[in-house]
Amino acid sequence: MKIGIIGTGTIASAIVTGFCTKKTGHIFFLSPRGAEKAAALAAAFSEAQICASNQEVLDKADWIFITVQKSGFDALNELTFRTDHKVLNMATEMQLPDLKNRIGETAILAHVVPLPMIVNGYGPLIVYPETREIGELFAPVSDVLYVQKREDARALQLLTCIMSPYYMLLHEITKFSDGQGVDHEASVKFLYSLFSALGRRGAETPGCDLVELAHDMTPGGYNEQSMNTLMDNGAIEAWRTVLEELNTRLQANTK
Repeated sequence: MKIGIIGTGTIASAIVTGFCTKKTGHIFFLSPRGAEKAAALAAAFSEAQICASNQEVLDKADWIFITVQKSGFDALNELTFRTDHKVLNMATEMQLPDLKNRIGETAILAHVVPLPMIVNGYGPLIVYPETREIGELFAPVSDVLYVQKREDARALQLLTCIMSPYYMLLHEITKFSDGQGVDHEASVKFLYSLFSALGRRGAETPGCDLVELAHDMTPGGYNEQSMNTLMDNGAIEAWRTVLEELNTRLQANTK
C-alpha cells in the first residue's frame, strides 16, 4: 500500500514505526510538517519518504491518514484530493461531515482512533463507520474495533484519556513498595503482570459484570477495605468526573 501522512506528529510516528517494524511492506509518504519526526522516520525506515509538500503526499499515495491538529484544519481546504483516495481521519476534533466538505468525495472516508502502543504492534483501534478494508490494513498492528455510531466512537475515544492517570497510579503504588524495601524493577514487573491479568480475566469472563468482579473478594478482607476506603474518599467517583469534564471539552471543540 502507498500511505500518505498529513501531519507528522507523535501518533503518526507511532503508526509508521509500528507498520515498518512489522515489515508489512507499505510505503509511507510523509508531510514536511513535523520535520524532526519525519526526518527521524526517514532515517530509521527505508519505507518512509519525506515529501516537499502536503499535495505531493496526496499525489503519491492511495491511503491518506490525516493527523493534523485543529490549527491545521483550514490547510486541508487548499489540497486536491482524488475520488479514489481512501481517507482516514485521526484528528480528534474533526467530524467526518466537516472533513468531507473540505476535501470532497473520496472512495473511503472514516474516523479512526489509533493509540500510542500501535508503535509496538498491539492495542485497540476504533473504526467508524465499519469498513472491513480498514480493518484488514490495521490487523497486523492493532485489535480493530468497529462501532456503528459516531457517538460510540467519541465515547470510546474519551476512555483513552485514562492512559496517563493509569501510569501515575502505577507510579504511586511502586512508591509504596519502594518504601517497603522491595526492588523497584520487581515491583514494576509484578504490577504489569497483575494489571494485565486483571484485564484478561475480565475479557475472558462470559457476560462479564465488572461490579461483580469488583465484589469477588473475601468479606472483611484487604480488597474490601481498599475499595471502601477509595470509595469513601471519592477516588472512584473522580474517574467519572474526569471523563465528564473531558466530554464537555471535546463537545465544545469539535467542529
